[in-house]
Amino acid sequence: MAIPSSESLTHAAIYERDAEVGAVIHCHNSKLWALLLNHTPTTSKAVDYGTPEMAYEITRLFNVTDLQDRKLLVMAGHEGGIIAFGRNLAGAFDVLLRERKQHLSGEMCADS
Repeated sequence: MAIPSSESLTHAAIYERDAEVGAVIHCHNSKLWALLLNHTPTTSKAVDYGTPEMAYEITRLFNVTDLQDRKLLVMAGHEGGIIAFGRNLAGAFDVLLRERKQHLSGEMCADS
């Protein structure tokens, strides 16, 4: 039997809030995370990843930020954790490429 990802609830919250989303990417890049922290939709540091509270936090961000348009969020309590989403995997990856191009010059979602 397969064990679901600890982030299943987080991903489900995104799919539920935006019917056009077909892919969610959760990656880690400490440098990009630090640059984006509190400058893009950012979860509360008090909320642990992989919990129902994180799913509620994602819903809150959809309600009070430009997350729907930005398609990118930072998990303050999960150092390096960045989530991007889009209509498909290429679209979600394009969101990450856009942010990398704006903020970093040669790195993707992996710490170096």
